[in-house]
Amino acid sequence: MNHKHKLLLISTGLDLIIVGGLTIRELPFINTRKKVYIIILRLKNAIREQKGLRQDLILILNPNSQGGATGKNWNETYEKIKEFLPKQHKVIFTKKADDGTNIARKLLKSGYINIAAVGGDGTINEVANGFFNIKAKNRSALAATRFKPQGCLDSINPKASFWIIPSGSRNVLAASLGIPHQGIESFKNIKQMRKQKIDVIGVTVADKDNPTSTRTRIVLNAAEMGAGAEIIQRSKKVRSKIKSRFISTIAGIVSTLPTYESNECDIIVDSTKISSKVTMAVVANGNYLGGGFNVAPRAHFSDGKLDLIIMKNSGSFKMVKEFIEMKGDNDYKNDENILYYQARQVALLPKNRNMTVSLDGEPVGILPAVFKVYRNALTIKSESTEL
Repeated sequence: MNHKHKLLLISTGLDLIIVGGLTIRELPFINTRKKVYIIILRLKNAIREQKGLRQDLILILNPNSQGGATGKNWNETYEKIKEFLPKQHKVIFTKKADDGTNIARKLLKSGYINIAAVGGDGTINEVANGFFNIKAKNRSALAATRFKPQGCLDSINPKASFWIIPSGSRNVLAASLGIPHQGIESFKNIKQMRKQKIDVIGVTVADKDNPTSTRTRIVLNAAEMGAGAEIIQRSKKVRSKIKSRFISTIAGIVSTLPTYESNECDIIVDSTKISSKVTMAVVANGNYLGGGFNVAPRAHFSDGKLDLIIMKNSGSFKMVKEFIEMKGDNDYKNDENILYYQARQVALLPKNRNMTVSLDGEPVGILPAVFKVYRNALTIKSESTEL
């Protein structure tokens, strides 16, 4: 490069920007021609990277959400909402389990940075998992004490935003985030959505179909174990035959609570080990479970902590009473049957028999499982009033 070529280099602390103005000799922090070439190369790479980002909003939509009403009514819905969407957008329908994860991951690797999930809690969880390079199935689950979470989450594109558009039957995550609108009304308020960072919880759990291997996923709202997860699993089996969520939920409760027995577990909270009977356990990032149960009143999406709530040895009638009390603002301070911890990492290791584990309302495995919180790991765009 000719020393007479005029440029001005301004350090931003991250990159160097060329804006023109001074000769190289007037720049005291540049003393070799090699440094100038390095700076220009970095600038070219930054420009190339910026050009590679694709700003279109991609809507990943589950047509089966709301009992199939989302897909059935989509053409009519789209006519009502298209004026509120960015000019450059595309709609992609999921067809089977894990499509949301795979589609999101492929789009992010292609440079798209605005990905929206349109559906219920299961769809939103699937798409969120696509924002990270996670090996879904990995090591043997036979040695439970060797379960280890990932040291850090590998974000596919840290510049990407995850847009949350609740459109399910219950939308529990939306309740925990304080999102006021759902479905069509959420689309109409899409320009009011704000960008915020939230924690996510990484989970390594024994696979429900092959308990000798593990699955690794992230959770946005809450993981349930024991009676709560069993109710979810049984109600989903009923709902495959009877579409009514109300009837299937009642059937799940009636078939679970009268006969459910607690299980003795070792529980490791950060570095402290305790043993307790467990009828139901929740690892929460948000406050609510399905049905409006305020199970984790101290939880917050960006505090760098997960909340562990354990209901110990409960008979069926006492369990119903505990569920009813969770509807309010119970802080459990005077309840000897409830353990409540806040931690960065938790492991649950059963001593007797299997316990079902559900993540954001989807049964995925059985204990043992380990949970770890990752601080501000995901950038979301939503109407949240709680962040």
